[in-house]
Amino acid sequence: MDNLTFAVIVFLLAFPFGFLRAKSKFKSRNWMLAIHIPVVFIILLRIYNKLHFHTGFTWVSVIYNVTAFMLAQYLAGLIYKNFKKNESN
Repeated sequence: MDNLTFAVIVFLLAFPFGFLRAKSKFKSRNWMLAIHIPVVFIILLRIYNKLHFHTGFTWVSVIYNVTAFMLAQYLAGLIYKNFKKNESN
């Protein structure tokens, strides 16, 4: 699996958790879980990727994955806040 495909999977995995993070109080238990639960799945996916596709660990893949993760969390939070703002109007 190439880096871009893996980054898209990371984005799709982290996006729903971004909504949960946006709904939660800052630094609450749910907020922390919404950030850290997808990381566990990403690590497991990286192990699966290494075992079955024999792709190694590169710094480029880390940059892609961290960027995809942060972008997913950020965009989900923006969308949630936008829907919440429009709902109140």
